[in-house]
Amino acid sequence: MTDPTLPPRPSQRDIVAANLKKRYGAEQRFRAFGLAMVSIGIIACCLLIASIIAQSIPALTQNRLHIAINVSASKADPAGKRDPADIRQQGNFYAMVQDALLERFPTAEADGSMDDVFDLVTSLATTPIAKQVAANPDLIGQDLNVALPINDDLDMFFKGAFGKSVESVGDGAITPVVLPDGTYQLSGQGPIFAALAPTGTLVLDDEKPSVLVETTSGTFKLQSVTATSATATMLVRPKAGEAASSWRIVQIASPQQGRAVNDATIAFGRQLQAQGAIKASFNTTVFTNSDSNEPELAGLFSAFIGSLLTLAVTALLAIPIGVATAVYLEEFAPKNWLTDLIEVNINNLAAVPSIVFGLLGFAVFLTFFGMPRAAPLVGGIVLALMSLPVIIIASRAALKAVPPSIREAALGVGASRMQAIFHHVLPLALPGIMTGSILAMAHALGETAPLLLIGMVAFIADVPTSLTDSATVLPVELFMWAGRPERAWEPRTALAILALLVFMILMNGLAIILRRKFERRW
Repeated sequence: MTDPTLPPRPSQRDIVAANLKKRYGAEQRFRAFGLAMVSIGIIACCLLIASIIAQSIPALTQNRLHIAINVSASKADPAGKRDPADIRQQGNFYAMVQDALLERFPTAEADGSMDDVFDLVTSLATTPIAKQVAANPDLIGQDLNVALPINDDLDMFFKGAFGKSVESVGDGAITPVVLPDGTYQLSGQGPIFAALAPTGTLVLDDEKPSVLVETTSGTFKLQSVTATSATATMLVRPKAGEAASSWRIVQIASPQQGRAVNDATIAFGRQLQAQGAIKASFNTTVFTNSDSNEPELAGLFSAFIGSLLTLAVTALLAIPIGVATAVYLEEFAPKNWLTDLIEVNINNLAAVPSIVFGLLGFAVFLTFFGMPRAAPLVGGIVLALMSLPVIIIASRAALKAVPPSIREAALGVGASRMQAIFHHVLPLALPGIMTGSILAMAHALGETAPLLLIGMVAFIADVPTSLTDSATVLPVELFMWAGRPERAWEPRTALAILALLVFMILMNGLAIILRRKFERRW
């Protein structure tokens, strides 16, 4: 007889069901946790890549000055020999651009703003003109239409790097009158500046956001404003007799002290932009030019070629040596304390920091052997030493994955040990070997520290043409660009990061494709 006050004991089936429910619940929670972590990782990577892409977009376009210059013989070829070398070295093509700019703004010299006009374009921007005229001296004495990249700070201003400018069309005609102190009074009929100063007087200085008044060909910078008039300094002199019936107010988001380009250069640039002389276009120089001290002229081409040459040396040294070492250790080496020591050292070398290999390269190849500094040859040897342990370990794993029956079958039909390995085992292990080798090359492509120590951080303006020429690589150039102070280097650094990522993704994608295409399932 049972006690009615006690609860009924659960049956064995109920206990099993409860345990199963608890276990399945734990498995589902673990699976959900794993999916959440993977999702967070994917979202973080997507956000990182999206951020880099957003930062690199300004580097894909470039504002260029389209202007006609006169290639005078006295400035292009002072020696008068029509020698291409003399034209490139002695020709003053920047003076031709300056003359063309002064033709656009003939009063700039008298107004004391000539330097602001010349700041529109840097002197190095004329290098392509020198190359063009040197290649074809018959252009001397003719007018030449050129498109030159403008100053990087002005280019970034046009792209909104210093804040978005607000423009509004003026109401009615405006009359500029010169005051005794050289400033101008701008007035018109009615409260034409009511939007700026509805009540009282607004005083502006270099610590406050600049306000410009632009007419058809002139620009004034406001100093004090009331609802009906304003006191201003002249930045760009209007053409004589110009009617100021059409004008606009430009409110620049940042004060002059907070940006690298001053109001006068902005005023001249906006006038040229309004005339259609400054236009935005796709930036090809960032892909076709070499490195430069001027951001608007800097490109990735020399670093890309340097990376290819360095990786070529790395691949030619590391892959054959690494595969041969793996074949010997896995298939031919006797199992004794010496081979065990070698295997332990190989595994340890795979975990050694890359900068140690840079120190080795500096001490041995540069100091002891006297090899050329900053050369792809030395960089490739250093990266090959760093990649060897990875290739050996990956190749040995691929050889181990081949079933022993393949070896036994080859030996059973009369093949020698060498024939069994090289005719049967190695071809079957080739997909894994190729995958490991390509991944090792991709890892070597992203290394910076060992190459810094052998001098590949030097400024390289020319494209390397041999393995002993001075060169740099993409990661090192990216590192140098990231440390430069100008604002224009930021989008170019982000674009260099994208280029390096694309290069590495392609190499990793190639490894995956090769593995999928040739792999065998046993």
